[in-house]
Amino acid sequence: MAGPSERADGMSVTVVGGGVGGLSAAAYLADAGADVTLVEKNDQLGGRASRLEAEGFRFDMGPSWYLMPDVFERFFGHFDRTPGDYYDLERLDPHYRIFFKGEGTAPGDGERIDVAADRATNRELFESIEPGAGEAFEEYLATSERHYGTAMEKFVYEDRSSLRDWIDLDVMRATPVGLTLLRSMQSHVENYFENPKLQQIMQYTLVFLGGSPRNTPALYNMMSHVDFNMGVYYPVANEPDENGDHPGGIGVVIDAFVDLCRELGVTFETGAEVAEITRRKRGFSVVDEHGTERRPDRVVVNADYAHAEQELLPEHERQYDADYWDDRTYAPSAYLLYLGVEGDVPELAHHTLVLPDDWDPHFEQIFDEPDWPDEPAYYLCVPSKTDDTVAPEGHSNLFVLAPIAPGLEDTPAQRDRFREQILTDVAQNADTDLRDRIVFEEEFCVSDFVDRYNATQGTALGLAHTLRQTALLRPPNRSKAVDGLYFTGSFTTPGIGVPMCLISGQHTAEALVEDAN
Repeated sequence: MAGPSERADGMSVTVVGGGVGGLSAAAYLADAGADVTLVEKNDQLGGRASRLEAEGFRFDMGPSWYLMPDVFERFFGHFDRTPGDYYDLERLDPHYRIFFKGEGTAPGDGERIDVAADRATNRELFESIEPGAGEAFEEYLATSERHYGTAMEKFVYEDRSSLRDWIDLDVMRATPVGLTLLRSMQSHVENYFENPKLQQIMQYTLVFLGGSPRNTPALYNMMSHVDFNMGVYYPVANEPDENGDHPGGIGVVIDAFVDLCRELGVTFETGAEVAEITRRKRGFSVVDEHGTERRPDRVVVNADYAHAEQELLPEHERQYDADYWDDRTYAPSAYLLYLGVEGDVPELAHHTLVLPDDWDPHFEQIFDEPDWPDEPAYYLCVPSKTDDTVAPEGHSNLFVLAPIAPGLEDTPAQRDRFREQILTDVAQNADTDLRDRIVFEEEFCVSDFVDRYNATQGTALGLAHTLRQTALLRPPNRSKAVDGLYFTGSFTTPGIGVPMCLISGQHTAEALVEDAN
């Protein structure tokens, strides 16, 4: 963050949108002395990291994996706090389970494997599937760890938003990482592993980045270091709730962000959708759906970037036209089922992936020829495996997430067909028949992302991390059209995911404070 001489004392800032990027920016700005008000469309804060509570079940509606603990430690550390001041972490073991569909000849086809918390166990697993893959596993992770350290230091924590920022000696020295921007993940992974199942294990995290193996830069091989070396965790509140329970899930991390913001003096206004942002001679006018006007000195937008530009700003204050946004590659939307189920689901782990023998057709139906997937790859989360507060006694809490193309028409009839397809697939390929045991059910899909989050084309994540939408090729944190207007969140750098949005909030706050001094 800016040095002690760079402050924003007395400056009023309105943050539009209470997702992770907005909460992060609000915290950094309040810490720098700004008078911060955050205005949120919905009644809950956290954006896509909302919670659904009904009939004794509690679901994280969006993010459910706690990865990159170092980013959270760094964030709280800036404010002389630690994550442990708000929540504890339980490392999951296994990290996750994978069911591979199909009856092919490669080892593991039609079977399940567990990716363990122990690295040596995982090396043995790789070797058992492909001779020589154990050593390749170690070599791959060494490269991944090296790329993670360099990328985080040079390309993520530092906001390199212009070409000039990239052309310096430090970045040139990091060319092994820089060059991986020019290759795809698929070509990179193929250099290490022949078995398609092992290639899938090393690339499944791309779903969290909104890309496919063939359109995501090889730079993101660093996610395997996050996965295998840093671990997968489940956060649990360290203070009891009104029932004396210690609830868990990503929701408690959002609670921590909100508590921190309040401690720093941020004011929250929920249930107030912003309808108009206009630059005035002095400051801005920010008007919500109720007609309430705010007149801040500066504005930070954490709403969907494309929606904000096309719907909230007058035409002469937009950086991009409609053609620009129509030409972007959006991260997938999702079909989500939140299920309360009688009894246990012993075949499933806390995190379970179900992957087809060949997942290229599914990615093609997301990015190339948009359609509902014929053979979906999908994710199952069962937090009740770890946390008995998320479901009534004798029940399981389970949600299903299947990535689908953004912009698809999701009529009730189409949703019904896909629901039956997914539940049948879970029974056949994950050995778990849920259909006669469901006592609570709610679904969420493309049109719900549009309605709840104003998400362009119903994307569940933001802009995909494609080769032409990475680093400085993403929309900027500073508006190029309006002085004093800033953006944060998953459309900007460094990108998609809770850790990246935390860092985006810092980048945006630093830009605002720098411009004010």
